[in-house]
Amino acid sequence: MTFLGVKPFESENSATHYQCHISETNDIAATADVESFRTVWTRNDANENVDPPAPDWHTSGTYKHWRVTLNNNGNNDAFGVFGCEAALDARMNTSISGIFMRSDADIVPSDELVSLTVNAGDTDVSIGMKSTGSKNVADFRWLKDNVRNSTINGDDSWPISGPVEVDDAGVYECHIQGERSAAKQGLKVLIVRGL
Repeated sequence: MTFLGVKPFESENSATHYQCHISETNDIAATADVESFRTVWTRNDANENVDPPAPDWHTSGTYKHWRVTLNNNGNNDAFGVFGCEAALDARMNTSISGIFMRSDADIVPSDELVSLTVNAGDTDVSIGMKSTGSKNVADFRWLKDNVRNSTINGDDSWPISGPVEVDDAGVYECHIQGERSAAKQGLKVLIVRGL
């Protein structure tokens, strides 16, 4: 399955959506049981972490696909990590996700990439973030999969200690202290390939 985010760095836009393209013929892809999901909370309250609507099968255009239109509603509901899971009879379920961030984010990944893929056992791996303006690094706060790591408050990177393990995979988030609900933080997915 392939994920295509439309305007992924303009999550404040009302036309934000994503497409999930299943690697099958259109006749088979149309029969898949496809669900949309939010991968992880990226703000503090449940009402700020709205689940995406169900995907629709789109037949117009060159490539038929499942489409999820994110209902922004002026509340940054399109900010975060979203995806699709597809199930076809007698086949393994497949899921894929992508990141949506604001164009006026206060923090972005230091390498300006939203994902990093490493191998289990790799060393010297870290997730770096940078301020896009005048925000002070001393106010940086970190989470992984919505769990705080206060030991690196005020740092601009999250170093993975020792060799990378599969459990290190997840969504890394860096926000300004007290401003998580503004949806202007940096997000990055760490993908770890097993041995």
